[in-house]
Amino acid sequence: MTTTDLTVRYSRRVALRHERLYGHGYQGPGAEGVFAELTDRLDLRSGLRLLDIGSGLGGDSFRLAERHGLTVVGLDAAPDMTAVCVERAAEQALSGVSFVTGDVRTTELLAPDAFDVLWTRDCGAFVPPADKLPAWQRLYDALRPGGQVLVTDYCLGPQGASAEFAAKMAAWGQYMLTPDAYGAMLGEAGFVDVVVEDRSVHLMESMLEGRRLLLDERDSFLEEMTAQEYDGLLDRWDRKIGFCARGELVWMVLTARRAQS
Repeated sequence: MTTTDLTVRYSRRVALRHERLYGHGYQGPGAEGVFAELTDRLDLRSGLRLLDIGSGLGGDSFRLAERHGLTVVGLDAAPDMTAVCVERAAEQALSGVSFVTGDVRTTELLAPDAFDVLWTRDCGAFVPPADKLPAWQRLYDALRPGGQVLVTDYCLGPQGASAEFAAKMAAWGQYMLTPDAYGAMLGEAGFVDVVVEDRSVHLMESMLEGRRLLLDERDSFLEEMTAQEYDGLLDRWDRKIGFCARGELVWMVLTARRAQS
């Protein structure tokens, strides 16, 4: 998916609508418990510099800066997402967190040894297959020796995709890997201690809660969108729940690091 595609897909209007379903600051599973489980996998200390790749509406960037004392740079390809984050940071008078619009494949942020932690949530599936490994090789070079990596992403289940799911991935502009292939790719890029976990339970919980909100707050949603748009959003949620229930859509958590030398 190109940067232009992401600009359309994640316009301010669309992003804020999805935020209502996933939680403030999020375009994917963002519950407090999920965030705590993810941060528990890392050794986060005040003063570390973290790159939040695909920072979206800033949910994790703000939490990481406020709760762990990190210097956080949020990078997102959708300018509307970055604009919302900049506005929210100014409203809260937060220091230690900044946001940049850019593409991980080309951004000048990825200078050698620029970051202590790479953190990316639910955006790698948008990177086309030929660009995935080169992007991670760029990220490897930008991570300091001993630096840490945390990734969550949408993945294919081990049985692969049905024709219906493959068509939906194409419509969404996503190019999913299996978790094992994802882990192997980071190993090929040079990372060590790669650990991959299937945490689809969190995705299912988040989507079911989003569906409940769609139904319970239908009248409120219809103040912001047409009945056709509402029905389309509910249908999309139902399809994603079905894909996850059948094991075609998997939510993966991956940790890794760059060796000390």
